[in-house]
Amino acid sequence: MDEGSFSMGVGPIDKDVVDDDYAGGGIPLSDTTRLILIVLHYGTFVVVTAALYAYVQKFEAIKSRIHSPFLLLLAIGWLQVGPAFEIGNHFYVNNWHLYDSQADLVNASFSFFNFGSQNVLAFSLRKKGRPLFQMPVFRLGSIKEDLLELVVSLVDLLLVILTIAQPFVYNFLGREASVSFLSPMGAVAGFLTLNRLWKNLGPNVYTKYGGILFFVLALCGVVALMFYRSSNNENVHIFIGGSFVSSVIPFTVALYNAEAAAQGGDEETGQAEYGGTGESAPLVSK
Repeated sequence: MDEGSFSMGVGPIDKDVVDDDYAGGGIPLSDTTRLILIVLHYGTFVVVTAALYAYVQKFEAIKSRIHSPFLLLLAIGWLQVGPAFEIGNHFYVNNWHLYDSQADLVNASFSFFNFGSQNVLAFSLRKKGRPLFQMPVFRLGSIKEDLLELVVSLVDLLLVILTIAQPFVYNFLGREASVSFLSPMGAVAGFLTLNRLWKNLGPNVYTKYGGILFFVLALCGVVALMFYRSSNNENVHIFIGGSFVSSVIPFTVALYNAEAAAQGGDEETGQAEYGGTGESAPLVSK
């Protein structure tokens, strides 16, 4: 089979042909598993389009609750742009296999939008009215809460810095090392997104479990990637891609069930129900 071919092979239609060009040391994709993998990757555009629809339908509620509706929309857009680069990279490099990964401009672009979307997503969902960074006032009896507030503020600032610095990190460390370096922060961003979806757009059962499942499914993709690296089974790529794509579904459910801030709340001080916005924001979800 030629590199990058969509062909299902020559011979009987029910014959599952294994890639003749595979040069890795593990288990290659067959034509059937490759087709499943391709469909999963293109499924990104379906689920993210649904997320855009939910965003538009709930825009007023979202606008009344979070730090930046614009950055949230930007993050959702990046969730589509990243996989578009990824599809091109998979098609032209090793025919959708993951072995012998190569660092190039297409993959660097995928890396930027992939990790960047998670960082921007977490940052955009901060409580409305919160500044980028503020020093907490340490109070007797609430030192732990004040320290946590300081840590979360520093993490938010780090998300902004890493998003800007990401192309330089990729260029300096290379493909594999940059993924290892950026992945822990991506997990932290996912955890913040979980809490902020749940509490800053709700809280209700949909934002709660939407946030939890978003985070869990994304972690499943990370676990699947670790399993691939230990097994060299190219079919695991289906579970890596499938986990990340499917994580957008509960995220969309949470968006679609966003609740507007209580009427009469003060947008400047954030005194509203659901834990409030602005200064009354709960820790971590702030």
